[in-house]
Amino acid sequence: MTEYATELLNARLKAVHDMAVSGLSGLQDRRLIDVGSDHGHLSIYSLINDGFSYAILTDIHDGPARRSEEAMRMYGFADKSSVYCTDGLDGVELQEGDVIVMAGLGGNNMIDILRRVVTVADPAVLRSIVWCLQPQKSSDKLREFLAETGFAIIDENACEDRGIYYLIVKAVFTGEPYKLSLTEKFYGPVILKREAASEPIVLKYVERLDGRFELSQRGDEEIRKMLTERRDDHEQN
Repeated sequence: MTEYATELLNARLKAVHDMAVSGLSGLQDRRLIDVGSDHGHLSIYSLINDGFSYAILTDIHDGPARRSEEAMRMYGFADKSSVYCTDGLDGVELQEGDVIVMAGLGGNNMIDILRRVVTVADPAVLRSIVWCLQPQKSSDKLREFLAETGFAIIDENACEDRGIYYLIVKAVFTGEPYKLSLTEKFYGPVILKREAASEPIVLKYVERLDGRFELSQRGDEEIRKMLTERRDDHEQN
């Protein structure tokens, strides 16, 4: 089963998984929570390969939730998982050490989910949780929310899947708000460090961002200011 399970994840989800578990210990005592689980493959892969104690899968739509539930039964994890048909994390009681993945959702959707969590979760529990976020869009708004709300961005990376480049962000809640520069907001503070280190996948991802922002600056004053800031930074370095 383990050999087959390695084929469950596409390149995007494998990169999300790898960042989610990177640097973490004691996974056998942690739960994985997959928000927007769709088919349940990420949870199955993680239960088999990482030894998480339990998996919680949520999806706002009934069909994907049922598919996830059936997949967990098929792989023998019915007793090590729970599936919720719910919006984000509504109705899910968080526990210390949870690893929460949100992949394939829009950045604004993630903001809504995180905002609700912050208002109801025990602060001590919230500080112990690791968040792995792969927004499909609005990553700038997501980063801004994380900074203003007190989520520290501890890692970022890019991945490529079938010619499309995706961003992955890892964060933890500290409760201490901070400011991002415009360049950090739109490119990402860790992405910029990886760019400076000439990491190949990040250079390709940033090249695509450059092209996108060059086009969108025509109707967006904030992006124009950001590109000026970015050019100034390059000239100084």
